[in-house]
Amino acid sequence: MEERKTADHPSVFDYPQYCTPVGIAAGEESRRKHKGGAKRFVGLDLSKQSCHVCIVDQQGMVVLHEGYSLRSSKRDKLYEVLEEGDLVLMEASTGTFNIARAMNNIPGVVACVVNPHSTRINQTKKKTDKEDSLFLARLLLRTPVEELQLVSIPSGQEMANRDTISHYRSIDRSHSQMINRLHALFFDKGFPEVGKVHDIHTKTGRAAAIESCFGTDRSLAPSKRIAKELSMQLTLLEELQERGEKQLAKIVRSDDRTATILGSIPGVGLKTIASFIAFVGDIERFHSAKQLAAYCGLVPRVYQSGQRDAARKITKEGQAALRGYLIESVFAMMRTSFDFPLKRKYEEFRERMGARKAAVAIARKLVTMMYAMLRHGTMFTVEDAEERQEVAAYHARKNLQTIGRYNKIRQSCKAYPEMVALTNSLVANELGVFKFPD
Repeated sequence: MEERKTADHPSVFDYPQYCTPVGIAAGEESRRKHKGGAKRFVGLDLSKQSCHVCIVDQQGMVVLHEGYSLRSSKRDKLYEVLEEGDLVLMEASTGTFNIARAMNNIPGVVACVVNPHSTRINQTKKKTDKEDSLFLARLLLRTPVEELQLVSIPSGQEMANRDTISHYRSIDRSHSQMINRLHALFFDKGFPEVGKVHDIHTKTGRAAAIESCFGTDRSLAPSKRIAKELSMQLTLLEELQERGEKQLAKIVRSDDRTATILGSIPGVGLKTIASFIAFVGDIERFHSAKQLAAYCGLVPRVYQSGQRDAARKITKEGQAALRGYLIESVFAMMRTSFDFPLKRKYEEFRERMGARKAAVAIARKLVTMMYAMLRHGTMFTVEDAEERQEVAAYHARKNLQTIGRYNKIRQSCKAYPEMVALTNSLVANELGVFKFPD
């Protein structure tokens, strides 16, 4: 990495293309806090209740190599070993971000979090916490921080949003599992038609189904009791889901620009928008749509051996809640009453690879579309005039739970007129991803 000087910028760095925006930002923060360069390089290997710290100086000599407790009452001792001029590196794991934020509040200290899949620690022959911390410290010593595959450190509010999304995502999954158990109970007792005759997704529908199927038959009394208890659990989960929608609505309202852009895509609703805001945040963190897709775990796992390269199933790395809602958006997209290019592409894929794989493939294209739209500040559109009218009609009737009609969101967005003007000036490709005309 070389430094060049211009009239406008006395110190401008030429970063290699593989440098990420997060790494570049960390490098700039290090130069701001460390005027003469970092004095010490700190490797931190974390476990659940303890960590191992290795500190090396500019000559690579080990200054400190000890273990510390991560308990809340003893964590201050870890922070006390840090000094002004320290550059800290740790791998992303549970609890990492809270520690990194606390360290960044120490004067003269810059803490960075690296993607664990990029450090290759697990390939070392000697695998201990002590050796891992030494590896991280020396990695930081010999590698410019801009060139590391760093992970963005979320703020306290971003972490709260992520916790909210993950919590209510787990409630949705528990609700689905409970519905399936109730279905199985009815089916096992000889009532497979219950799902067609009664809506067991509602409290009144479940009560009617239980009385209709089990009635006063004493031989079915244990099954009736179990069905009622399952219904009680489902009612509680549904109350929590209603609370969850209100919390997700708060997240969506916090970023009207993202909500306006993503909400314009058919099938993308409240949960997908909220999870995108919570887990992705500023789109400038990603230098390409491919990197964003990898963050969502929607890229294929590649196996290389000799001359053979094989792409396997998706990695499923990154944020499971975001990936799940993106795939659900694809299925919601297919339920829309009008036709458009991305929907036709799904039908083409489904004939070739099946519904589930097709949904994952389209979810990857959906992420690419979202990236382009957020970077350009444009909204979803299509080139065919008749289909464009259908998209406009869809926007007029589209409703986001708790918030209301989609039109209400986009009309409240101050940047909406500029988005419309920019969208109309761009060329859309066959899937609705925007590009500037040649």
